Amino acid sequence: MTPGRGSVPITILIVLALARVAAAAQQPADDQPLPTGSSRLTGRVIAEDNGQPVRRASVSIPLTAPGTPPVFHHMTGRSVQTDANGQFEFVNLPAGSYPIYVAPMSGFLRPRDTPGATLVEGGTVHVTIRLVRAGAIEGRVLDENGGAVLGAQVNVVRRAEIAGYATTMSFPGSTTTNDLGDFRLADVPAGEYYVAAMHTLPERTNSPGSRIGYVTTYYHASRTFGNARVVKVRAGRDTKRINVTMASSRLVRVSVHAVSSTGAPLGREARLILSRRDPVYLPSSRERYARADRETFVFDDVSPGEYSLLAASSPRQEEAAYLNLTIDETDVALNVQTNTGARVSGRVIVDGQPLGVDTGVMPLNVSVSASPPAGHYGISYTREFMLLANVRGTDRFELAGLRGPMVLYGEIGLGALVSIRRGGQEIAGKTLEFAGTEAIDDIVVELTRKVATLEVAVTSTKTPDDPETVLLMLFADDPSLWYPGHLQYTRMKTSRTPGRERLIRMVPGRYRVIAIHDVDVNFPMKDRALLEKLRPLATPVTLVAGEPAEITIGVTKLGR
Repeated sequence: MTPGRGSVPITILIVLALARVAAAAQQPADDQPLPTGSSRLTGRVIAEDNGQPVRRASVSIPLTAPGTPPVFHHMTGRSVQTDANGQFEFVNLPAGSYPIYVAPMSGFLRPRDTPGATLVEGGTVHVTIRLVRAGAIEGRVLDENGGAVLGAQVNVVRRAEIAGYATTMSFPGSTTTNDLGDFRLADVPAGEYYVAAMHTLPERTNSPGSRIGYVTTYYHASRTFGNARVVKVRAGRDTKRINVTMASSRLVRVSVHAVSSTGAPLGREARLILSRRDPVYLPSSRERYARADRETFVFDDVSPGEYSLLAASSPRQEEAAYLNLTIDETDVALNVQTNTGARVSGRVIVDGQPLGVDTGVMPLNVSVSASPPAGHYGISYTREFMLLANVRGTDRFELAGLRGPMVLYGEIGLGALVSIRRGGQEIAGKTLEFAGTEAIDDIVVELTRKVATLEVAVTSTKTPDDPETVLLMLFADDPSLWYPGHLQYTRMKTSRTPGRERLIRMVPGRYRVIAIHDVDVNFPMKDRALLEKLRPLATPVTLVAGEPAEITIGVTKLGR
């Protein structure tokens, strides 16, 4: 039967009705009562620097409807706004532990660590929440003649220094210049930053010939990150006149002739991606997708710099090729052949015995994996972020599809990684480069279930109502063992009342432990130079399998 006009809305109504039924099954009804009790939570939100009240800040706590699983999308709650004295109050609450979420008005930062309170039935708890004032960076982006650059993307990168070792961290904020070239980046925590400006021209409309554009430029006029100037931001203040003069350059064309491992042209699902490899992560650094021109893929208007190129047979990456490029002001033509990825195999040893040997215990949960190095950003160049091989009933494992920089890792339930060797050489924690065509079969992964535990108590000069966040680091005394299984770190709160943390599943041996003020380093253990700076300041400790150890340390004050 040919559908008439009336059948279409009927179909839509049926679909909408089914969608409403499904949504109702997943979410509590609007009129479903929230739990109540006789407890009371009061508090005050103040500025950390002068103790003045923070007015009109939104304060929220989650509550779970009766019979509703405690899953995030089932959560609802209560919200109030602070009054003129920065005070807030929640009444008729059931006993329990509550995280407290604060969304301040402009000029303050959200608390980095979520405060909380534990209520007993009929009791009252008062909390004080201190907010840090935000800073801001203002300036202009100009061309080499002093003219305004409209639509430039401005990014900042945070700089931190620990015991004389400088490192960088990504910052999520970015902004765009207006028609005067002006920019203002608000809600910036106090600290030191690098400022970078990028610019992307509008897409071509069939206009031939090369174009002039801009290269990524660091404040105040540097093409290289190494010559960038540091910008200091203070809490509650605007850092002004941070003007960036962008360097201009000829934009080039990158042409790629890509074929499969059999030499055949890539099919209709093929995709080629070009991504910048800046020395630091810049949120505005976009991936570029090539346009197909017969059997060639073309990237137009590419500015000079360091790039990564991914050529994939499809979004599923059955075959792919990954390579790094340095592009100057000359057009580039490449021939690329995809592959199925490298194969890495070997055997697993647990406490000196090949895995699979009958040990008279339950089967072991063992896996070997490969993933990009910690802190890596850019194109995803493998089918999954982590390539995983679960090892069962045998001592053999195999990983397939490796390409680009990868790190191998081994894991055992309730145990730890001892080493990963190839040809007698230790490769655990080291970045290995794969073209994608290798076949490696001599890897030995050694694991252990004979692990040690260390309970650390950390004391600080801070008062219990104003604790500090510290970075607790435990690492092997021997620098050659600075890889998973022999190092661990965590963040914790501490004050004059010691904070406690258990570090578990460590390979027995000699270690060093230290607690430092947390400067929010993303991956502190990937930087050997940082560990080398901290090693002479850390406290020695020896860990023995099956014998839990305890130690009390203070927060180490580090100079610049």
